[in-house]
Amino acid sequence: MDADSENWQKQFQIQSAVELDFVIGQRGGFPVGMQGASPAEFRRRVLAAKLSYELRLKSIDYALKHYVDPDVYETDDISLGEAVSRYLRGAFHIVEEELSKLHTQGDLPFGIFGAELTLYRLPHALDTARMLSNRGLLLEVLPLLRLGLEMIAWAHTAFYISDENEVVDLKAQSCLSSLKATYWSVGQLYGFLSQFTHWGHAIHGEFIDADKEKVLIVKASVRYRAMSLALCLVILDVFVEVIRKIYAEKSDRLVSRVQGVACPDTARKSYQYVSRIADVSGLSKIRKVQSLLK
Repeated sequence: MDADSENWQKQFQIQSAVELDFVIGQRGGFPVGMQGASPAEFRRRVLAAKLSYELRLKSIDYALKHYVDPDVYETDDISLGEAVSRYLRGAFHIVEEELSKLHTQGDLPFGIFGAELTLYRLPHALDTARMLSNRGLLLEVLPLLRLGLEMIAWAHTAFYISDENEVVDLKAQSCLSSLKATYWSVGQLYGFLSQFTHWGHAIHGEFIDADKEKVLIVKASVRYRAMSLALCLVILDVFVEVIRKIYAEKSDRLVSRVQGVACPDTARKSYQYVSRIADVSGLSKIRKVQSLLK
């Protein structure tokens, strides 16, 4: 690699390899991000450093002693949104870890190779949707989840095809009908995800908040975050059921680690979290999302 190649790559380095999901000073001043799992003492020291700069103090220790409550962050309540986000992040990591163990050995048929490649790539895409959900986005999340559902449907069909040409010509949308046998509501779910994929006048009202004095364009909202996280849970639910279908009893460990139970009943975590979001929010559209669960 020549010097010029190395130089341009430095201009586009990936900015963060970790998710900074706990933020101090988000609404003003200089926000500082940390991981949600960061210890309370570490958070207090970061807060003291921030305050010492803003107050023009010479000592961070002085700010820590006089301006930071020694008990702050010790008993933080975890919101439902945060609990769901942490569950999804952990679930995607588990799926990726366990899928690597389920990888089919030997000289693979073309369809199995493509299906397993697709399934292994999927958790990253879904985790990106989760992170955008946490920013209160909906319009930007739905295409990612729609893509995820198409990947699931494609893998579900391709896994059982050995002819290379047939796999190459396989279209994801044509695979959705066969997925219904594994997850009955997949057609309705795909339709729900597709309603905002193509922009048009009919959906403008979803992103406008009008009152007597002015019209606001809604970019992000707590309602969007609740709906987006609920949809992430449903896509995860479909994903796990397809893994169960493809790998049968070999997938029991993966399913149990993700869902907390080995069978697809209402005690599973994805179902429980969607139900809690629906109950807490009282939103009719999230009730609709809940109805799409198998």
